[in-house]
Amino acid sequence: MAFLKHIRRIFLLSLMTVLAGLAQAAETPCNSTLDIDLPEGCDSIEIARKFDGLENFRQLTTPDNGIRPDFLFRSDQLDELSAADIAALTELGIETVVDLRSHEELEEHPDKLLPTVSFMANLPIGSDPADVEKLMPLDVAAQIRPLWFDGQFEKIDALLKEHNVDLEQARIDRYRDFATDFDEQVSRFLHLLTDDANFPLVFHCAGGKDRTGYLAAVTLMTLGYSEEDVLRDYLTTNLYTYGELSKLVSHGPVSLQPAFGAHPEQILASLNVLKERYGSFDRYLEDRLGINKEEVSKIKANLLVK
Repeated sequence: MAFLKHIRRIFLLSLMTVLAGLAQAAETPCNSTLDIDLPEGCDSIEIARKFDGLENFRQLTTPDNGIRPDFLFRSDQLDELSAADIAALTELGIETVVDLRSHEELEEHPDKLLPTVSFMANLPIGSDPADVEKLMPLDVAAQIRPLWFDGQFEKIDALLKEHNVDLEQARIDRYRDFATDFDEQVSRFLHLLTDDANFPLVFHCAGGKDRTGYLAAVTLMTLGYSEEDVLRDYLTTNLYTYGELSKLVSHGPVSLQPAFGAHPEQILASLNVLKERYGSFDRYLEDRLGINKEEVSKIKANLLVK
């Protein structure tokens, strides 16, 4: 994700200014020595960046390339599109945009309008998961900012420990919330996928990783893909955002790293909730989301390569 898009408040806004001048690692994502998680079959995944104002725009990644090309896209927010970006997206004939951000996020960073889009849906999956106000007390965040400027990362780690700020657990808890608190939004999204008139379709949040990642996981499993396939698509974000991620992981405190990039334990926390509560993904679809077998068949007919 574009980190400026994904973490917007207090010290993290200034963070990008500090890190902008740091040299990128010479290594490539798939042979990286950074402490980041990479998707299975990393070298076989093509990274196609086509837009100036989007970092994490892509089709869902599957090992069999089984989803119809240029039909369903996941993305970061569409607020910084250049004229060339708009022209390129127009060529794709985007029909529907589904925005998973909160109303406050939409007001602060409204999407650019695309001339081909006939339907826009806002299905807010809560606020930005990286919102500092949701992760730690604001007075703690204010103390972190000067420490980051001075490179005193061990003091940041100590400060968060002192105030019992466990960012790793906070992130996992938020992913569990995706699977329990937003049934209406997830159901509405899947119902959109049953209508072939809604495609090509783009769905996005702020950085295209967390809320978008959960909807991508639900979509893939509805299409019959496995948890391993979900994880592969989810971790592909780390390939698309590697340049930025390499700076954050190399030059930042360990305690904040759960917010940087995609982590398997976070998306798996969501999927584990579904198994714990409903016994199976199919039961989740039918009992909680109200998606019957006929509607699943329509989604497959619309999205899978014939």
